[in-house]
Amino acid sequence: MVFDKEAILQELRNRTPKSGEYWEQSKGLVPGGLMSGARKMEPYPVYIERGNGAYIWDIDGNRYIDCAMSFGVHVLGHGPQPVLDALHEQCEIGMSYGMPHTREVEFTRRLIDSVPCAELAMVCNTGTESTMLAWRLMRAATNKPMIAKFEGCYHGWHDYAQWSVFAEPETMGPEDRPNMAPGSAGIPDGAKNTVLVLPFNDNAFRLIEEHANELAGVAIEPVLGGGMLTVDNAFLQKLREVTRESDVLLHFDEVITGFRLALGGCQELTGVLPDVATYGKIIGGGLPIGAVACSQEMVGIAQKTDDGFSAAGTFSGNPLTLSTGAAMLKYLQENRQIYTEMMTKGDYLRDGFNGWCQENGYPFCMTGIGSMFQIHAKADLPVLARDLIGQDEEALAELQLHFRLNNVLLPWMHLAFFSASHSQQDIDDMLTAFKASVEGVMANK
Repeated sequence: MVFDKEAILQELRNRTPKSGEYWEQSKGLVPGGLMSGARKMEPYPVYIERGNGAYIWDIDGNRYIDCAMSFGVHVLGHGPQPVLDALHEQCEIGMSYGMPHTREVEFTRRLIDSVPCAELAMVCNTGTESTMLAWRLMRAATNKPMIAKFEGCYHGWHDYAQWSVFAEPETMGPEDRPNMAPGSAGIPDGAKNTVLVLPFNDNAFRLIEEHANELAGVAIEPVLGGGMLTVDNAFLQKLREVTRESDVLLHFDEVITGFRLALGGCQELTGVLPDVATYGKIIGGGLPIGAVACSQEMVGIAQKTDDGFSAAGTFSGNPLTLSTGAAMLKYLQENRQIYTEMMTKGDYLRDGFNGWCQENGYPFCMTGIGSMFQIHAKADLPVLARDLIGQDEEALAELQLHFRLNNVLLPWMHLAFFSASHSQQDIDDMLTAFKASVEGVMANK
């Protein structure tokens, strides 16, 4: 059966009436109706009742294969038993102390043992906080004011980071020297003056050398979360060489890739070691967390500055989070084979989808690595953020609707993940659903 877009929207309304009721209430209580803008959907968001393993259920009783996994948090799927056991045990003895506790030692030791560049770790509450903390640390350690980031990289939503996250034709500027394009209203010009946006080409290395006297560090996502675009290993190696020679620190933002692609993240896969790395998502075992990992020397220098380096947070190192986080890291350290299994399943999913699209002449493709993937409305695989320009946005929006008709849940921007709990049958079912969704879109062309 061929559905036009309005018919699909009506079908989704019919399937999710309770979500529609809660959406109407939320719009009068929360700006825009959403706690996070990343959760928007047409005709309205899906309100979730529960999750288990690879699946999630909405409040209307519909079951989906979950390809959101809380935006990458659940590497083991929903509700892994070791994590639940740790959470229940800690709930019995205290939820928040505001004082040191023994889980701090276990958690940070396991994190440091897993991260190649780490000798010390600092814990905060979100991935956004982790990059804000890391950038402050780099400035303190070098006594230099600026941080460079790459066009298309997302390092959280704080004022210093939200520049040129997407490549927009109207604002992006020339390829060799991107413009500073703010990602939100309300970001002051003062923040703009502390950030340098770099292109993903050799001109980035020249800009780093030119600005070395004012650059504290360079931040990069080894895999761009916006697009699931993998940065070439040779580029990362050259970046490491140039930053070291220029006396500029290198920051790997592994909030998404950390503990998802390998126990040591992209550092383990590429062999490139940054000076500082940031983490979130997976390391909290499902509870809010962020972390910064770096060398003892880096922190030592920062602490000797005139004003002294400091950071604080009432919930930083919360015993609930570090209990679930320690349980998660312990499981991952003892079961490293899951990464090989997820890498194999991810290759199977991407190869199957891309091969099928090419055979049928459909203008869609899938990028990603390991258990991370994203579908694009382009025939050719994109490499850089600017390659995403010109996609058929209407087709992508309709594709999102078809996913839900086919009982698969993805975020609206198609940024997607699967977990170790997704069986081979789940992967096959996902592939079938993605193909059916593309055919549904193409039937209306």
